Amino acid sequence: MDSKWTEKPTKIKKWEKDIDYVMFVDENGNSDVKDILKCISKKQEIDVNNNFFTITGVVFTKQQYLIAKNKLNELKLKYWENGTYLYNENYKKVCFHSREIRRKTGAFDTKLIDYDSFIVELSELIDNLNYKIISITIDKKEYLLKHYQFNVYNTAMCFLLQRYIYVMPSNCKGLIMLEARGKDEDYLLLNEMKHIIFETGIKNITSEELQKKISGIYFNPKWNNVYDSTFSGLEIADLSSYPIHKYVRNKKKDQSFLILEKKIDKYPNYMNKGIKIFP
Repeated sequence: MDSKWTEKPTKIKKWEKDIDYVMFVDENGNSDVKDILKCISKKQEIDVNNNFFTITGVVFTKQQYLIAKNKLNELKLKYWENGTYLYNENYKKVCFHSREIRRKTGAFDTKLIDYDSFIVELSELIDNLNYKIISITIDKKEYLLKHYQFNVYNTAMCFLLQRYIYVMPSNCKGLIMLEARGKDEDYLLLNEMKHIIFETGIKNITSEELQKKISGIYFNPKWNNVYDSTFSGLEIADLSSYPIHKYVRNKKKDQSFLILEKKIDKYPNYMNKGIKIFP
């Protein structure tokens, strides 16, 4: 593991032996509040599809993650030759991306695969995997009406970090992997997280405890450098986050949500715990 994760947004290539857990993170919705502010000032109705920002972490032990990675790869090999697809003139390992799957585009075009059978198998795969979900949603309208000034993304990440500490047993260490978003955005988030971990701590958790339990925060792309492998945890975070975002937004449990529900931390009493809506 690269010990220089505190200096700049860094990719991680392997886990060290003393790491017990990893949390992969994905997001849905937009953390920007400009449109919401405009609607509030003009007393206009706010589009529910733009009002909620969700960030979801999926938490694995090493053994659980190894099983998940192998299962995802087996499914890719079953439906695509060598498990690859031609992305922008380059063959890459198929990446399970929720939006493309839902829209049946790219590798998930119904002309390329037996889509219905694939969805059944993917759903069964996710259902059978062993991991824990924690998810934070910011209601941007309520956030602004209560005059919170902090960056929405950073606020959600702080809550997620807090819940991650609660999920990990005592004397365990974990790392966090996010999908790289952009150099400037990643730097800002990393600096905020370092400030919390090394200086301020968060509610009910001291900076000393955070330093003992968080071994690093890393920013990885969807694929490795040669595109023959994906970061499966980021894919599972992507597949887990949208159903929860949709549930919080619409207050309805669809089939995708029901498959995930038992994995949510503190199930069945997960509201304000495994799923937190703020404020």
